Amino acid sequence: VGETGTGKGTMAKEIHRLSGRPGPFVTLDCAALPESLIESELFGVEAGAYTGATRSRSGKIELAHDGTLFLDEVDSIPLHLQSKLLGAIQDMGTARLGDHRFRKSRFRLIAATQRPLERLVADGLFRADLLHRISVLQIPMPRVRDLGARLIDIFEGMVRVEAVRLDVPSPPIPPAVYAMLLSHPWPGNFRELSAVAQRFVLGVPLFTEAADPDPSHGLRDALREVERTLISVALERHGGSMRGASTELKVPIETLRYRMRTLGLLPRTGEAGSPEPP
Repeated sequence: VGETGTGKGTMAKEIHRLSGRPGPFVTLDCAALPESLIESELFGVEAGAYTGATRSRSGKIELAHDGTLFLDEVDSIPLHLQSKLLGAIQDMGTARLGDHRFRKSRFRLIAATQRPLERLVADGLFRADLLHRISVLQIPMPRVRDLGARLIDIFEGMVRVEAVRLDVPSPPIPPAVYAMLLSHPWPGNFRELSAVAQRFVLGVPLFTEAADPDPSHGLRDALREVERTLISVALERHGGSMRGASTELKVPIETLRYRMRTLGLLPRTGEAGSPEPP
């Protein structure tokens, strides 16, 4: 469960890869198909089942035998097909359209959604019995804007990967870029972050247009979070040395010490705590 760009499909592929299942990874983007095609794509069709069905073909459920079936945007499956999908999950197999022969298929199901399915059940848009069947384990996918200082490490890793892929030197990342990354709202999440890493490696502007600020944070809170993260990253890079961090950030060490106290990174004068780092 997660917003667009949080890597739900990537997570599903990784689960399949680590599972050791011998069968294929089969995916169906339920939101990309018209309602009239979802049934035949899922369950397969026999020749002559309807006008235009000139040949028999397997459905995604059948193809996923001994492997993984990934249903992206599962909330887009029409209500009248959800009961049929529930039956296929429970029986581990299904019959093609126009055919009564049951075809067994042992598959792992992974479903992804942007919208909480519990809310859709309450609105009558998703079957409660199907939700209970598929929600054995829910994995909430984190948003980039909630990562805090971890965003810096992930971005640095993406830059190294893109530099290798594009066969160019990996450029150093100045503190100003960190500030831009930490203040951006990231509506596209990791998909957008990957594109920004590519732009950085190519030496072009990181953001093609101004983004709206996160309405849940005021400017002062956002600036404090950016400053706190920049100082924390610099200290970690220099093994906790305040002198090394002050050199990198180009601020006097006393100014850095004052800002660290203000931001809660050091105990205030007279408070108990560890000695300040040199």
